[in-house]
Amino acid sequence: MNINMNKRSNQITAIVAIIALLIFAWDLGYKQARNAVLVDELNTENGAITESDATTSDEALPTGEVGTSPATSSAVGGEFVSVNDQKAGSQVQVASLTLLEMGWVGIRDKDGRVLGAGRFEAGSYKDVNVPLLRATVAGESYQALLYVDDGDRQFDLHKETLISGSNGGIAGTNFKAF
Repeated sequence: MNINMNKRSNQITAIVAIIALLIFAWDLGYKQARNAVLVDELNTENGAITESDATTSDEALPTGEVGTSPATSSAVGGEFVSVNDQKAGSQVQVASLTLLEMGWVGIRDKDGRVLGAGRFEAGSYKDVNVPLLRATVAGESYQALLYVDDGDRQFDLHKETLISGSNGGIAGTNFKAF
């Protein structure tokens, strides 16, 4: 009788373990599917983001007013981005940007979804625009974050690496749309 109880206990433990693994796998799959949809939107909604889809202020589409006081920016190893609070729209004007190697400025919403990205060669820039696949919304806060390109010149949230310092700080800034 004791052997049957041990077998039964082992069977129940195995069933609980399988259920726990299934729940974990489902949760992991859901998160990966959600991120894949975001990447797919970036790569297919308006075509893959390739080459320098970012524009300088001379080529800029009219976006309306831009705030005069830049948001704070986090410099990491000489790389930084600064964005003013600005009118909501289909692009974000970057006040200043410095990259040590080719990279991307990605614009994220409060939920961490990337709305668009612009690729830039190494160097310093002023008043450049980053095109968005989804427009910013008045009253909402956003982040402009710097990513290192993985070499394929296409923005892929899963392949690009956020630029961060040894202390864990990330090169980026927050701004609001009005």
